[in-house]
Amino acid sequence: MTNTVGLRVASACLAFAAALACPVTAQAQGQGQGQVWRHAIIEPKSDAGFQVMSIRGGFAAKQGIDLKLPYFQNDVIMLRGLLAGELDSYEGGAATAMIAAARGADVKIIGCHWQTVVHSVFARNELKSAADIKGATMAISAPNATPDLIGKAWLAQNNIPLAEVKFASLGNDPERFKALISNVALATVISIEFQLLAEKQGIKLVARGSDVMPNYYRLCTITTGRLIQTRRDDVIHFLTAQMQAYRHALANRDEELRITREITGAKADDLRPEFIFKEASDPKTGIDPTMPIDMGKLAWLQDELIKAGNLRDKYDLGRLVNTELRTEALKRAGLQK
Repeated sequence: MTNTVGLRVASACLAFAAALACPVTAQAQGQGQGQVWRHAIIEPKSDAGFQVMSIRGGFAAKQGIDLKLPYFQNDVIMLRGLLAGELDSYEGGAATAMIAAARGADVKIIGCHWQTVVHSVFARNELKSAADIKGATMAISAPNATPDLIGKAWLAQNNIPLAEVKFASLGNDPERFKALISNVALATVISIEFQLLAEKQGIKLVARGSDVMPNYYRLCTITTGRLIQTRRDDVIHFLTAQMQAYRHALANRDEELRITREITGAKADDLRPEFIFKEASDPKTGIDPTMPIDMGKLAWLQDELIKAGNLRDKYDLGRLVNTELRTEALKRAGLQK
């Protein structure tokens, strides 16, 4: 991690710029710069086409938004960037934002597009039962990031005390996967797409994250109350572009897969982009372009975080969400139900 969030944002923007400089629609190129909006995303994996479609499909430009997409290893880092004023929004799990809001942070969930978490528990084949993790190492991400929460929820469900497990905080999914291959860790939490690579490496899927925490949103969009007050119209334009982009990506599979392969460098025989597209296309668990905010799911998550000790007490979740902006964006995106 760099010494300042600002430097991290700048370097991430530069690293991702080359991929996004690939062909954009002519109409998008002719729109000019528009209002800059800095939206942080998780490091591109096999769903990269969905992440960048707002730019590559020209939807942000049509809304007058000059969208920047710096990427990071986890949503804990992105939250810090948002609160430091270096970002305008980010997409990540609802839990990180919920914990921050409970501690008084100015964060607002304004939409949730991926309905169920895809991070799942994997382990080397020598793990025969959950009890085998006692005394061994589990590779996780930053504390309170999605992989950390999924891993610890799985341990709790199997009555494994956290004190009896060694935790190694490793940055991203590929690094945690390598930790299994190199015997650094016995178990880890990584995207379900690694199931396609696991068996040949002596690694197995132990539990899908969607089974461990079935009501856990994979990706919500988070901004601040201050930005909603000062840049309300820009937030609505940004949300509108995102909704239109998700709808377009789901309806244009070949385009989404092509963009994903351009960004990730996935070879033709690597079927992870197709695997994740299928996951994203599931209307019950995948991407919903209308970006609903289910208060029931958030209430469930709050209860789970209290059980796990991440939160002390319940608080008014109305403080955490803003639904008004989404309602207006739905109208502009032509998705109002």
